[in-house]
Amino acid sequence: MDLGFFAEVTRRYAELAQGRPEPLAAYDQGYQTIDSVMRRVALMVAQGDVEGKDIIVLGDDDLASLALALTGLPRSVVVIEIDRRLCDFIEQAARRAGLNITVYCRSLTERLPTELLGRFDTFLTDPTETEHGLLLFLEKGFMGLRKGEGHAGYFGITRIESNIGKWHVWQRELLSRHAITFTHILPDFSLYANWEDPDEQPIPDLPPFARPARTPWYRSTFFRVETLPEFQPPEDYVIEGGRELYEDEDAIDQVWRSPDVDMAITASVMTPAPTPFPTQLTLGRHVIAEFWKCRNREPLRGLKQVLEHAVRRAGATLLNMKIHRFVPDGFSALVLLAESHISLHAWPEYAYVAVDVFTCGEADPEVIVEVLKDYLQPEESAQITLERGLGPLMVLPALRAETETPSLRSSALPMGV
Repeated sequence: MDLGFFAEVTRRYAELAQGRPEPLAAYDQGYQTIDSVMRRVALMVAQGDVEGKDIIVLGDDDLASLALALTGLPRSVVVIEIDRRLCDFIEQAARRAGLNITVYCRSLTERLPTELLGRFDTFLTDPTETEHGLLLFLEKGFMGLRKGEGHAGYFGITRIESNIGKWHVWQRELLSRHAITFTHILPDFSLYANWEDPDEQPIPDLPPFARPARTPWYRSTFFRVETLPEFQPPEDYVIEGGRELYEDEDAIDQVWRSPDVDMAITASVMTPAPTPFPTQLTLGRHVIAEFWKCRNREPLRGLKQVLEHAVRRAGATLLNMKIHRFVPDGFSALVLLAESHISLHAWPEYAYVAVDVFTCGEADPEVIVEVLKDYLQPEESAQITLERGLGPLMVLPALRAETETPSLRSSALPMGV
């Protein structure tokens, strides 16, 4: 492969990588060929995600942090790695070469150090390919990125240890939870060096595994995602992690058995049954409100400005707004937020307005409801607040007592439009 101006970087990387620790099956380790590492770095440079950027590498079996730093382009490179052998090796190699690399030796099941949250432009990771591991590694990568648009995440995943169902799960989860888009999906982009673990035993009755391969064969697809303007880093969390992070029914270790897995994982500090997302935290609050006997006789006159004011007051981000007037009267309004939405539907003949506000993150839906209440001036109102994303719906008590909701036949002042 012609690496062009990367030739010197490749030579120095090959020298620094000599004597690296052998892959440990307990942590599902394996490292790429030198050619593949440099191919990744070249792509990241070409996409503008290296020069002048702060980069975080989550798990560094490939010593990609060394290759990135050797280009002299990043502003900083930070590594989070669970394997003490690799931590020490990277630190010593960086010291010898005078590279700006900081290493945190810790598990991603723990909280990230506070100083690492929301401060990076780019992340790179090769997650373990269980469902739990995939989501954990990628979520932690997003936690490290700055808010807003134009930040990038890179990761490699195979179809050897991840079936199409798992691909569907993590793609659906990531796209539904984060303001990101996939920009690159590059099949067989990364080739891994064959590992030589003396404990791995061939399986004579399965021809593909009857003898060790003579040439590299393990490949992964390389992905790039980019954040959109409304992107917000997710909140950090702690999980309990055990072998579910490293091993499931698709794991290659189930076919090519390695006796050291049970011993190494049992000796780790992790415990079983991880969950990839923080179940103790709500994903958002949803307020449903009823406004009766509304006294504002011209609600459409300033509604747009009031909605914009409510969004600002609540700390939300306005993306789009649509207000539709019905003939002869009545209206509906829909506000699209980066944090979710606001909707209003008015029945002037009953002086009634139905309000629905759902926000995630730090935006406060109660503030929006209060601004709308001040504007529409209902004599009577009622509301409930739901915690979203916790499983069974939880209704929270109102911040203050409200009057009993009247029926549609209640006497009402007309609310003209």
